[in-house]
Amino acid sequence: MQTTTKASAPLAAPMSASLAPARPAGGDGGGDKRGFFKKGPVGIIVIAVHVALVYALMASMGIIEMPGLSKPMEAVIIDQPQDQQEPVQVVKPDLESPPIETPPIEDTIPEPEIVVDEPAPAAITAETSPAPPVTETANMTVSRRVDPVYPAGSRRDGEQGTGMYRVLVDEKGRPSDVQVLKSSGFPRLDEAAMAAIRKWAFKPAVQNSQPVQSWTRVAVSFKLENA
Repeated sequence: MQTTTKASAPLAAPMSASLAPARPAGGDGGGDKRGFFKKGPVGIIVIAVHVALVYALMASMGIIEMPGLSKPMEAVIIDQPQDQQEPVQVVKPDLESPPIETPPIEDTIPEPEIVVDEPAPAAITAETSPAPPVTETANMTVSRRVDPVYPAGSRRDGEQGTGMYRVLVDEKGRPSDVQVLKSSGFPRLDEAAMAAIRKWAFKPAVQNSQPVQSWTRVAVSFKLENA
């Protein structure tokens, strides 16, 4: 770069001197042309280098303008407007439906048929002899007695009283049914008395030398000791 700057100032004078070869003494104009191309390709290269250096120096000093670089080619895609198509109108054909004839509705309702079942023949039942009436025995002997449990709620509430109960004793002397003839006045006492009577054992009644079931009556009393 320093070498180029120093050589550019006296460039005009030496160039003219170098381009004008010395004329030989006693020669003509044809000898100048032969002297210009006498150096051959080396001289042409040297001249081209000098010209390039001068052009670059003048361009850097703003004397001449450098040719602008060509902009790269840009491809622009332009959307073509689509052809606006008008909507196609669909014309529905008018279909005439034939009138539907409906049959007239009858006001009368058909009467249902009533099927009468024939009476079934009477069932043949076997003749059974009537059961002998159950007798009642007063003061039936008790072979085993179980005392009733005094309910705790009845003790707390001070309930006491005497109830009369009807007992059905079977052929083996066991109570098969117990009913209340006269309440003691408190349901809890009646339940406790009947629960105890169901555990009793009686001597069954005898009829025609055969033990039979019979009703009897039993009285059970509930009394508090502190009363």
